[in-house]
Amino acid sequence: MNTSLTAEHIKTVIENLPTQHRIMIRLLLLQYLDISQQDVEYMAEDQPDSRFLSGGQPAQKIASLEGTGDITARANQYRLYFREKREKPWLQVKCLEKQMAVTIQTAAVAEELLTTRFGVESSVVESNKQQALSALPKPEIRQLEQAWDQGDLTEEVYRTKRLLIELQSLLRRAERQRRQLISTKREFQSSGSNPLQDHEIAHIWGIPLSSLASRKVKALQQFLTDLQKLAQDTSSPPASDTASSLLQTRDLWKETFFVLSNRQVERSVVSYGGLERSEEALMEKLEAFAQGDLSEDIEANFWQAITRLNDTEHGGTWSNYSRSIFALQRLSAIQADLDLTSEDIQQKLLALSTPKSLADALPAPESEEQPLELNEVSLGVLNALMGEQDDKRKG
Repeated sequence: MNTSLTAEHIKTVIENLPTQHRIMIRLLLLQYLDISQQDVEYMAEDQPDSRFLSGGQPAQKIASLEGTGDITARANQYRLYFREKREKPWLQVKCLEKQMAVTIQTAAVAEELLTTRFGVESSVVESNKQQALSALPKPEIRQLEQAWDQGDLTEEVYRTKRLLIELQSLLRRAERQRRQLISTKREFQSSGSNPLQDHEIAHIWGIPLSSLASRKVKALQQFLTDLQKLAQDTSSPPASDTASSLLQTRDLWKETFFVLSNRQVERSVVSYGGLERSEEALMEKLEAFAQGDLSEDIEANFWQAITRLNDTEHGGTWSNYSRSIFALQRLSAIQADLDLTSEDIQQKLLALSTPKSLADALPAPESEEQPLELNEVSLGVLNALMGEQDDKRKG
């Protein structure tokens, strides 16, 4: 979306609004804007006094410390929830983009090894690449291992076939990550384009929902009117009739969300939430995930585990994003420190395609059992346990 609006334009318009309208717009855009202490005090004074519900409200109200504290707590709760809801898919997008780059680089190195070092024809490599999405790696690896154990394959043939299977696995992983990236980008865009709902604003403000609709309409009308005037004043060329008509048909509310959503996402401070039962085990698995050392099924299950919400521990109305954000933040840090060169990837692929030696596969020879010989001390203990034999029973 192309727009001439900037975050400074939006901030200027909001600052010049009347107090009630300014608070309403800030609450609608709470995931991007903060409310000030002056706004909190105004909302506390504006709340209806429960002691005067049957009659008129007092003319002069004083904001209590308890009232301002409750409003601040509710605003912080909603702000943290919506910002973490947006931060999670943003972190997923960053991690998936880096992970896709590693996967594509590894697949390119594997293809280069097949064509240069192992002498596989390009047509054979392309044929295996086209069949990658429908290939079944586990049965093929079992058949390959069985043929190697039986001595039906040479080491060169084994390594070539094993590397072809790995290339197909890498292409499937890249395609899976591409689909996940598309879905996550869509989720990120959706999470940043929704304002707070009426019942959420009424809950923060502490006013009846019935009195909120008119305030919201008036605040939005004045905000968009002032924003349109500012857009006309800041436009450099003189506005013609066509330009004026286009400016009047612009969706300035949607452009506001577009401008604010393009700002840098603030990172939350979260603590470890119990994934993989210990933080050390989680970090080890994240490092293996970043380096691409996990198998396909384990990698898919692990990615689902670190991005899942509303599980048995954190079920309820409020979705918990802290566990997922903690794992994604650590994964992003590991990926930033990861420096895989083509030589490193090549050595890893060569080690993966190296078969185990037949001597290691053979079972160890069984040792002949030697009869145990008892010394004098052992014989004495044995006789004491058996007791002395009766000489009469010997005959």
